[in-house]
Amino acid sequence: MRYEVPFVPDAAYAAFLAENAPALEAVYFRLGPDTPDVRLPDAGDASPDDLALGLRAMPGVPRLGLLNAAFHAPETYRGDVLRDIVLLLEGYLAAGAISGIVYADHYLLTALSDASPEVAGALCAVPSINLRLDSFERLAAVLEAVADTRFKFPQALILDRDCNRDTARLAALASRARQAFPGLRLGLMANEGCLFACPFKTAHDAHIALSRLASCPLGPDMNRELGCLRAFYEHPGRMLASPFVRPEDAYHLEGIVDFLKICGRTRPAADLAAIVRAYFAGAFHGNLAWLLDTQEILSGRLEIPNDALPEDFFARTDGCCRDCRACGYCAELAGRLVREREPALPRFGDG
Repeated sequence: MRYEVPFVPDAAYAAFLAENAPALEAVYFRLGPDTPDVRLPDAGDASPDDLALGLRAMPGVPRLGLLNAAFHAPETYRGDVLRDIVLLLEGYLAAGAISGIVYADHYLLTALSDASPEVAGALCAVPSINLRLDSFERLAAVLEAVADTRFKFPQALILDRDCNRDTARLAALASRARQAFPGLRLGLMANEGCLFACPFKTAHDAHIALSRLASCPLGPDMNRELGCLRAFYEHPGRMLASPFVRPEDAYHLEGIVDFLKICGRTRPAADLAAIVRAYFAGAFHGNLAWLLDTQEILSGRLEIPNDALPEDFFARTDGCCRDCRACGYCAELAGRLVREREPALPRFGDG
């Protein structure tokens, strides 16, 4: 299995990725501190110069810049704001540091195509996973819209996360997509621990996009107080019902999809390296909640020993009917495995 992984300009992490380039499907990165994507702004984001320097060292690996916010202010589609995005992309292209963009707002994609046919013609446009490509009809419609622009057709895309542990449905979708679009490579998100068919997702993505435009007072506490993190804490079985794919279970998807995407790009580089290594090795020994993006925020309070999950966990949850009240498997398993950790401060002098 190959992997699409985050890129951050940390010397040790970048060297690790370069050493393992044959296992990489692609790397993806935030274009710059002020560019809109589907993560909250972070004052510690790397500069485009720092990113380009590291990305140039990976010439054989597709490098995908993120422009995947759910929506943008109308003025983004014209004038100075659009010009600034074009100039940023031109800079990455001149540095030999970018292969394509990941987008979620087709208005922006069309505006960029119109504003600079040259830039568009040099980059592939990859639909974001947040377009939720869970059927052939949706996938075909999105790719047809890409073909209407001057951007290159994507070489690969990631199917909706809710397909992850439904291999019969996934195989049928993948087969039809490959027949219609020969050569298209298909992937899945591996370690995102979001709720299945998350009822908060549309509003959550919109709040993140809004945070780029104006103050968003609820900020990250929304999920703790009102959203998925509260649901996970109150119903731990939903943590296991999340459609993640553990390192141990990646082999079940061999031959169905071509690669898995590892997420967690806002985490420290050392954590990212540990997560990527676990998937390369096909094994993780630790707190499953820590491994999973979204659930990682709860890993200081809740522990799920990954090694304690049954060997047939994937098989038992593959093709699940999603009637959790009737089934109860994940809730029962969580009742046995999920442990609440006592809050504690580190002891000075501990090594």
